[in-house]
Amino acid sequence: MELDKILDEMESIIMEATRVPLVDKIMVDEGELTMVMDKLRAAVPLAVKRAHDLLEEQKNIIANSRTEADHIVEQAKAEGDRLVELAKAEADRLVREEEVVKAAEEKANSIIETTQQYDKDMRAAADAYAEKLHKESMQYASDVFSYLEENLNKTLQAVRDNASALRGS
Repeated sequence: MELDKILDEMESIIMEATRVPLVDKIMVDEGELTMVMDKLRAAVPLAVKRAHDLLEEQKNIIANSRTEADHIVEQAKAEGDRLVELAKAEADRLVREEEVVKAAEEKANSIIETTQQYDKDMRAAADAYAEKLHKESMQYASDVFSYLEENLNKTLQAVRDNASALRGS
């Protein structure tokens, strides 16, 4: 990552700085440190934008997953309705025979129950999948922001330490 390279460069400047005799202080080249800080300022918004773009992409994936799940549920309902209509037509055709009518009604009810259960199962699976994607995307975004915050805090502390050391000299 670009931030890691910049932080490594800043650490290198600090590690290679001239030590001040008799005190635990260092002297760094102001121009060199300023150049690295400018790079850091430019890179941080880019990293935040990348994290934001990733979060937006994951939101789109979740929205698309829900849309697809709704489409699947609609298809299942349509197929169920079609099967119910077929069962009813079959039942009407067999109306003359009482046992056959009872069997057709039971079959139609079974198809309706199966379709309803399929509808519930598909919606639950789609919701669980969308929730899983949402949790994973939120965790990833949180991890990226935590990483950025930790590195920025370390860099800020190093800059403060050096500024304090410079002021103390």
